[in-house]
Formats: sequence, structure tokens, C-alpha cells
Amino acid sequence: MTPTLFSIDGYFIDDQTEFSGYLVTEYDDTPQGMDDDNIFFYGLSEQDIVDAIESGEPVVGEFIITSYKI
Repeated sequence: MTPTLFSIDGYFIDDQTEFSGYLVTEYDDTPQGMDDDNIFFYGLSEQDIVDAIESGEPVVGEFIITSYKI
């Protein structure tokens, strides 16, 4: 099964630096044809992302997600 990739936008809580288009995947599995360096974060399901956006809480205390797309 190919892992689902999500592209997220948001910002880091320590310095408010914004980011966009960072790739995350639900499982600790790099999609075929990609390198581990292409993936920003492993372990976020679509529901985890939606919950993080709705709550406004930082993910692992490091960054806020403001939007995403599959």
C-alpha cells in the first residue's frame, strides 16, 4: 500500500517562521520514488491534521498546521 502524502502549511511556534508545502505521511514509510529527506514529518493521519487545525494546538510542541491538502 502506498502511503498517503499530505502537503501542510503552517508555522513554527518558536520563531513564527511560516512554511508551506511541507510533506507529511501517516506511517513511518517513505513513498516509492521519494527520499526520506523529502518528508517533513511522519505519523500524522488526515484526522490528526484536521484535529490539529481545529484545535490550534502545536504538533509535538513544535509547529502549528493552518491548512493541508492530499
